[in-house]
Amino acid sequence: METAMVADLADAGPEEFDTLDPTAGAAGCYHRLRQRQADRRWSTGYLRAREGGRLTAAIPVYALRGRSWPSHHYDPATWPLPEQLRAGLSPATCLLVGGCADGRSGLPARGPADRLGRLVAELAGYAAAQDRCLVFPYLSGAARAALTEATGDRVVWVPLRREAHLRGATDPAWERALGSKVRGVLRRDRRRIAAAGLTGSVHGWTELADEAGELVAAHNVRLGEPDHPEFARMRYAEWHECAGVEVVVIRVAGAGVTGVLTALVWRDELELCEVGLTAGDSPDRLAAYLDLVFHRPLALARERGLRHLRLGSAAEVPKRSRGAVFTELYGGVLDREQTRRLAGARG
Repeated sequence: METAMVADLADAGPEEFDTLDPTAGAAGCYHRLRQRQADRRWSTGYLRAREGGRLTAAIPVYALRGRSWPSHHYDPATWPLPEQLRAGLSPATCLLVGGCADGRSGLPARGPADRLGRLVAELAGYAAAQDRCLVFPYLSGAARAALTEATGDRVVWVPLRREAHLRGATDPAWERALGSKVRGVLRRDRRRIAAAGLTGSVHGWTELADEAGELVAAHNVRLGEPDHPEFARMRYAEWHECAGVEVVVIRVAGAGVTGVLTALVWRDELELCEVGLTAGDSPDRLAAYLDLVFHRPLALARERGLRHLRLGSAAEVPKRSRGAVFTELYGGVLDREQTRRLAGARG
């Protein structure tokens, strides 16, 4: 196995890279990571491995250049880790592995545990040379298990969020296989939506950017999340420029209510991002919300043959009651002492 630290993914093709670990969806795809690579707030590198000319790993690592985290979600000192461990975590002491944004990270490496063990030891050496620890943000359970085995259980893990999924919903028999309670909830939803007389449409981002930006930002502010229409437009303009990813906006309207849902299409996945609804509290608004966050996306996925729906992490009870299955995303830290030990064990 030939390995090297490189600053760019340019010598790996998108298809070659995206087959390494597609579990993070669009957030971990080749073109999205190339966008992150252009973010000057971060110093970006990749541990690349090839075997027999074949790409077997291209693991991204990020060191923050500034003194404060761009997002509190990626500040490991805010994670539910042991207090003693949190005390040593700062932008100057952490090297993030896998991702630095978007709330999900992949582990782009394939092969047996001993191969991954060698790769992680090389990452540890790279981090130790900078007096940093290794931080693994928002990884799947499978990636957590692989890293636990590869490091001899040295990483301290904590759950960070739960993500809702629908798989196989494009199968005509999907709904029939659900329990009677779930089917009853879906029938009730449809009655509410029909009573509201909602109209719906699907648009590309550029068609609806102004209205969607206004509605999404206003909705976030009402929920206590700082936002601005221009910030919302910037978020999705970046996604719109990400090759291989399509930004769609689902819009519904009825008497006194207008709503939008932003979503991403990547390969056979539809990922729901943010909702924006006009203010108020009425049965029609509830119907519009249910239509946006479940029924219209489901219809779009079926129309396009998208087999995997990512429904996000909020509102777990309503999503579960409509057939969603949740998976855990984990954060892990290999502290500086353990990072140095693992680096010293190379070879």
